[in-house]
Amino acid sequence: MDKFLSKFTVEILVMLLLTLITTIGLSYIPKVYKYDPVTGLWQRVNKDVSEVVILPGIQNGSSNTSTSIGINGVIIVEPATDTLKQMSESSVLKGQWYYYIEYTIKNNTQNSYYGIIAGQNQNIGIATVWNDDDYIYVKFELLYGWLASESHLKISYQKPSGNQNPGQFAYKTTHDPMVTTYEYKVGYRDTKDVKCAPGCEVYILLHLSVKKNNQQQTAWAGGEPPCGMCIEVSNTEMLWYIRKPGKYVTNAFEIKITSTHPVVISFSNFDHLQPQGGIGFESIKTSYAISDDLVNNLNWISAPLLNNYSVTLGSGSSSLNFYQLVDLKTQSSGIYKNIGTITFTLQNTRVYVDKK
Repeated sequence: MDKFLSKFTVEILVMLLLTLITTIGLSYIPKVYKYDPVTGLWQRVNKDVSEVVILPGIQNGSSNTSTSIGINGVIIVEPATDTLKQMSESSVLKGQWYYYIEYTIKNNTQNSYYGIIAGQNQNIGIATVWNDDDYIYVKFELLYGWLASESHLKISYQKPSGNQNPGQFAYKTTHDPMVTTYEYKVGYRDTKDVKCAPGCEVYILLHLSVKKNNQQQTAWAGGEPPCGMCIEVSNTEMLWYIRKPGKYVTNAFEIKITSTHPVVISFSNFDHLQPQGGIGFESIKTSYAISDDLVNNLNWISAPLLNNYSVTLGSGSSSLNFYQLVDLKTQSSGIYKNIGTITFTLQNTRVYVDKK
């Protein structure tokens, strides 16, 4: 078994200012809530009490091993593909090209991963294949803004040869509206196409009609999967203006992750907000929460304790909201600041499949 870990880190800059500013409009605008000690509830406040301003700017980066980049943008980490070989083949016959997957029925539910190739050379997504005692599952997930309008699936115990006609495949779906992901479930014990038991080999042809903006392509499942981990983060730096004492909460930023393997999110250098520019020595107590729940149901972690905390996400697509809580009491007016680091580690463990 080959195993490697792929990492990258992003830094979060949070500054708290106790002054007045005019807000700017952006696509991601965090909301601010203030705790009411009388009712015990969090209540939305308007900008004359508190507001969050997201600093604009998009950054992108990619690496085979690791990269450090501002938190706003799309980040792609590509694992070393020499340890990720899967069994699939491609064919180009009389002007037609296609990929197919050679898959062995297993006695377990371990996933196998493949790429989705558009236009013969553009890797636009991930195909996942697995089975249980009765069914083969074939799932596609498109990345980078691609959408599927049609999908066609054929599973057979005979190796593909000659030109293929996806319109004649046994399993097909028209996706209206178009989709980024879809899953097929096919019985392999007694279907007309597949009569097989664990240990036998089947051949899978998955064809997609895909579109991105004005581009239209034919795509097939096969080859290596694309990036091991793709991450999109809503913003890189945040200015939080608070003008009255109290406890405040905001949905500071959100992260969307698509990965071929589980991802561990860990934290370092997080602390309470520290005074800047000689305005005093008293920090502002700060806590964080990671959840999709309403603010009344969050599990708060003190900023220094966040450095001992981690989150593990499964493969596929996930979305996380990061909330921040500050407790402003009698601290002096001025700027309070902290820069924390978030590390995303791809837990990449995959069995090499011998062709013998």
